[in-house]
Amino acid sequence: MEQMCRKMYRSSRLIALTVICVQIFVAGSVHALEHEQIPLVTLNIPGIVSLGSNDDQYTVKVPSTRRRQIQEATLHLAYVNSTALLAERSRLLFLFNDYPLGEIVLEPQAPEGKVTITIPGRLFVPGYNDLQIRVAQDFKDHGCIPQDPPEVWTRLLFIDSTLEFSYTRREVPLSLASVSDFLFDPKETGKPQVHIVVETMDKVDVHRAAITAAAVALRYDYRPVRFSTGSNLLPGRDNIVIGDHDFVRKVTGQADLHDDMGILPMTSATADMLDRYHGLLYLSGAGPEEIRRSIEAFSVLSLPLPDLQSCMVSEVKLPVITTYSGRNRLEAEKKYTFEELGFITTTFRGSRRESRQLTFTLPAKFFLAGNRDILVRLNLAYAASMREDSILALDINSKFVSSVPLDLAQGGQYRGYAIRLPLRFFNAGTNILNFHPILTPLHTSACELIQGENLALTLFDTSTLEVPPLQQWVTMPQLSYLFDDGFPLTVMPDFSKTTLFMPNRNSRTVAAALNILAGISQKNGVLPYQLTVADTLGEYKKNNLLVIGSRADLPGEISAGLEPDGGIAMPVYGRLPGTLQRFDWRDRLEQWLFDDTVKVIPATPDKAIFGSELRLGPKQAVLAEFESPFTPMQTVVVLTAEDADAVLQASDILQDYEVKQQCRDSFVLLDFKEKKPSVRTTSLTPSYGVGRVTLQSRLTYLINKYLWSFIWGVGGVFIFCALLLTVYTKRRAARRIRIAASEEE
Repeated sequence: MEQMCRKMYRSSRLIALTVICVQIFVAGSVHALEHEQIPLVTLNIPGIVSLGSNDDQYTVKVPSTRRRQIQEATLHLAYVNSTALLAERSRLLFLFNDYPLGEIVLEPQAPEGKVTITIPGRLFVPGYNDLQIRVAQDFKDHGCIPQDPPEVWTRLLFIDSTLEFSYTRREVPLSLASVSDFLFDPKETGKPQVHIVVETMDKVDVHRAAITAAAVALRYDYRPVRFSTGSNLLPGRDNIVIGDHDFVRKVTGQADLHDDMGILPMTSATADMLDRYHGLLYLSGAGPEEIRRSIEAFSVLSLPLPDLQSCMVSEVKLPVITTYSGRNRLEAEKKYTFEELGFITTTFRGSRRESRQLTFTLPAKFFLAGNRDILVRLNLAYAASMREDSILALDINSKFVSSVPLDLAQGGQYRGYAIRLPLRFFNAGTNILNFHPILTPLHTSACELIQGENLALTLFDTSTLEVPPLQQWVTMPQLSYLFDDGFPLTVMPDFSKTTLFMPNRNSRTVAAALNILAGISQKNGVLPYQLTVADTLGEYKKNNLLVIGSRADLPGEISAGLEPDGGIAMPVYGRLPGTLQRFDWRDRLEQWLFDDTVKVIPATPDKAIFGSELRLGPKQAVLAEFESPFTPMQTVVVLTAEDADAVLQASDILQDYEVKQQCRDSFVLLDFKEKKPSVRTTSLTPSYGVGRVTLQSRLTYLINKYLWSFIWGVGGVFIFCALLLTVYTKRRAARRIRIAASEEE
């Protein structure tokens, strides 16, 4: 009996131990499984998409990174369909990488709906996955059915839809080769966070951190990155340590570290454990020159980093950076092939085809006005048996500008088909030239089979885009340029004519500077290799200035530039425009001379001038731009708030796409008391010109700078010339009278 009890006791202990192990395993598994829910509009798709034909479709590109092992994803899609549909013949079908996930019936009696579709994790592949939403919809079951009846439509409400991921993290490979395709991947759905560790906050370390942050941002492509900085590691995110060997050994705890660049296991918040899901990179060297080489080696995106945990850097040769270096940045008086601008030869097939885009940047310093054209020469071929109203439409920044006729029934080719696009259609900064073919079959009778397989158009990458001679002159201030291509801070793309000035450098203001500089480099495509970081303005007053810091720390000359010039003009409410229009003798004379003339300029209402000192609240910040008080035609860009925490928060908010789209004019007030920040813009500083100084641009600058003086000066010169001509005419007339009198005598 006793022996039996002992066996039962041992068995119970074994069972209890097994249960505990299972619980620990399950708890560990549950802890490792993470969840993320993102709005579908964050995947760069429209808020509402309409499917309007019998068999239309839309494809959502769903990103997947090597860093995540997706176990399952769930689509929550809202939609609305027409009440004219037939339920027995109308379906909404979902496919993921061509694998059918399911379908639903489009009910005319319940047109509004929300469907939940589960996507197995095994269907995901690293990269962009195709989530196809196809529709089959009819509104009658007999007779001839038109191809695009107006009664047939289904709208996908992506604005109210989400995608939920359940995933586990993969361990970071201890290989430098993982930097480009694992650690910093633009297919991350969240907002990446990177911590940069430097020994001090002096200008040398800040410059190193700026180049490193910009290199990380470029690897993330268009996705904003939130940076932080300090002298110690920050658990829970990727860390990059910059400094000499002694500093790197101290921070990482690796006493035997000797190489210049490498990757290590990241320490977790618990000192005796490792965080294998985040990376710890170090960029080091025996001295300043070796550290510089390590940073430059890390920054070059085209460098094939070795499949090693660490390496020595012997030499790095950077390309020569010119005024027009950058991502698809065009130069005046130069011709580019589409291939140079990233457009590959594309064939459009069938009646359902997506448009293709050519993206390029026109530097903001160009004067995009006047009677000048950008010349596009297209090389294309199109198939036979297409109707004569088939065309290739061209849009610039979503505005239709021209089209190419595809009107030969036997098909045809164009070699160098010239299209002149006026400069006024283009924007300073990023421009998108969109090619949208409209292909129609030759025979499209309502009740016969429509043959669409012959519809084909090929646009070749040998097509060219030619930029005319352009004047380099632009009217400032205009903050929208800063978010287009970084102008005027990137008047030289490597920031060689820009100085970063922080009157009180600390970890928060430096992190704010990294956020701003990295965001500009992302748009510009060039790293700030030649950026200068100044302790005092001194010799750098001749440069463009990026000033970041608390309001109280700003120098007096910079603070003065933030104050409204003569006060803020505010309209008087309570009166209708037109009732305040003056009607004096000039108006009466014009009415008498030109009785049928109608003024198209609206009457200007009364303006009240409000003068006040600029003060900010605890959750407010200002981004301002004005002419440098030290050097004419140079610019000061200021990001300031009442404290350094608000400055850092504002720099993070300025990376948001919606916020950047609202930043314009010369003065932006950010208010982030609420969950969604508000942006208010106005022009508080006088305009000035920036660009290459020629006789014409100098006159333009003087006119803008001293408008009333110029008007009075021109008026004075005119009056003086008129008086001089009058005196000369009278003297000449008097002399001729005297001569005539003497001849008569």
